[in-house]
Amino acid sequence: MDEKTPHMHLCFVPLTEDGRLCAKEIIGNKKKLTWWQDEFWKHMVKRYPDLERGESASQTGRDHIPTRLFKEAVHLNQQRDKLMQLLSEITPFNAGKKTAEIEAILSTYIPGVEKMKTRLKKFDSAYRQLKDENEQLEKKLDAASRKSVKEQMDIAQRLSDYEALRRTVESIPPEVIALYTRMSKQSKKEVDRNSVQ
Repeated sequence: MDEKTPHMHLCFVPLTEDGRLCAKEIIGNKKKLTWWQDEFWKHMVKRYPDLERGESASQTGRDHIPTRLFKEAVHLNQQRDKLMQLLSEITPFNAGKKTAEIEAILSTYIPGVEKMKTRLKKFDSAYRQLKDENEQLEKKLDAASRKSVKEQMDIAQRLSDYEALRRTVESIPPEVIALYTRMSKQSKKEVDRNSVQ
């Protein structure tokens, strides 16, 4: 299995009793969708007693950190690694070329980091909640509850990913951001001047 959290998807065609295709009537809103998921689990657990029902965000109150945010973080980390590589390769003979490459990466990296910083603030409470859950799981873990090890590992991985993301964002020196901002403003002024002429 290639998934961290094995899960199942159920697909069906939402036909009404009079033969119309209408998801809204069959599935309804979030509350009714949760009801569908609960009822499906109740039915399936009779035959497969080991089947677990995941916790819904409505019950936990947790803001789930979207996958795309982690993908953006991976991209930012790749850009950071490339920047570090370029910086380490600068010599008196290639400084001009490397500087141009560094500026090109910085033009997307710094705005990306600023955007990420803003987005991460929204998930601080989710992060704290994950941390609390992890601490509670560590306390409850004993020989009889080995199945919670996987859940604990998943939470620990999410915490680790979040910490790496936070470290990346906080690792940019303020003077680099200030330098980039000044360079960006200068470039904008030049573009404005050229478009007026």
